[in-house]
Amino acid sequence: MQDILQGKTLVAMGDSLIYGNKLGNEATWPNLLGKKCGMTVYNFGKNGNPIAKQEREPQQIPMCVRYVDLPDHADYVVVLGGANDRRLRVPIGANDSDDLYTFKGALNALIAGLTKKYPKAKLLFMTNYNRYPEINELGLSDIDYVVAMQEICRKWAIPCFDNYHESGISFQNPSQLAWMDEALTLGLDGPNRHFSKEAYEWLLPKYEALLRGL
Repeated sequence: MQDILQGKTLVAMGDSLIYGNKLGNEATWPNLLGKKCGMTVYNFGKNGNPIAKQEREPQQIPMCVRYVDLPDHADYVVVLGGANDRRLRVPIGANDSDDLYTFKGALNALIAGLTKKYPKAKLLFMTNYNRYPEINELGLSDIDYVVAMQEICRKWAIPCFDNYHESGISFQNPSQLAWMDEALTLGLDGPNRHFSKEAYEWLLPKYEALLRGL
């Protein structure tokens, strides 16, 4: 029997944890999955990238806008985000918002755009991880953006994996940090709260199973 993932096209969009930060695309789990399962993978991760529009870093074209530049065909689409929205102090907004300068409004626009672009593709959204417990100037921390993404994905009936609570690894766990943090494993000043090569390899089976189950 042919592998369900064999020959399929995966488009991944997100921030540095999809892009690979200093390691680059080759080390990331989408690219490892592509090699393992014979998939065509387009990795559109971008360091520092938010989902919503904001004015603090205008050079960052947000995911709610740049999705239009994704390839015309995809069998699977994965979106990871929220961490940079917290960092750049994007307001959460309302569930019915279409304001691209709010997190929920941008998510509504992104999901509407992706489902129109890929009406039969299997979509998977992923929340940010437990990286920065500190609150931003709006009084929001990572978990607020996790909950907001879950709410909007439920509204659209889009699967949303909770990396914050269910990824199995946390940047707040010192016993894991030594092997999962990019900077520490590269001998750089750290931690920098990005994934090491080993961490991407560790996460691969979990995310492979998620895609197979969509």
